[in-house]
Amino acid sequence: MLMKREDSLLLIIDVQERLAPVMDSPREVINGCRRLIGVAQEIEIPFLITEQYPKGLGPTMVDLRQIAGQEQNYYTKTEFSCARNTQIISQIKNTGKKQIILAGIETHICILQTALDLQQMGYDVFVVSDACSSRQPLQGIVALQRLLHNQIEVVTTEMVIFEWLEKSDNPKFKEISKKYVI
Repeated sequence: MLMKREDSLLLIIDVQERLAPVMDSPREVINGCRRLIGVAQEIEIPFLITEQYPKGLGPTMVDLRQIAGQEQNYYTKTEFSCARNTQIISQIKNTGKKQIILAGIETHICILQTALDLQQMGYDVFVVSDACSSRQPLQGIVALQRLLHNQIEVVTTEMVIFEWLEKSDNPKFKEISKKYVI
């Protein structure tokens, strides 16, 4: 199934100042999330950003805060699964979107649990593999395998961007390609 702009919501999970630097390939995750947020803003796709216990793990990475702005998009949580946080799941439901695109950290904890819970709730879930990470590479690899085993779509940043754009004569195609496609 393809991701559709009109059906999508982007959920960036826990890319925080004291957590992101200890991940495997943190810069790849931060850059992938930055690109996804930027494109979502350009083509008006709603997005939410979660922060796991920010008092201890710090705020969202500055790179993402600078592009995301809009303080109302940030949600604090202590649950590993975003779907178990009443405020976050309420916001997801309020958008009316059925496709949830997940990126962030850690793949084997918050991403995995959120994906499985959202799938059980009837959402179509997509995990952006090159915008997710865990501290240990094996944890992330096994998590992606488990997601695939559970029929959750594992995609890449460029798959998301080009499926949202749909065609090269999209009025935003050239601008987005120059800014966000590597």
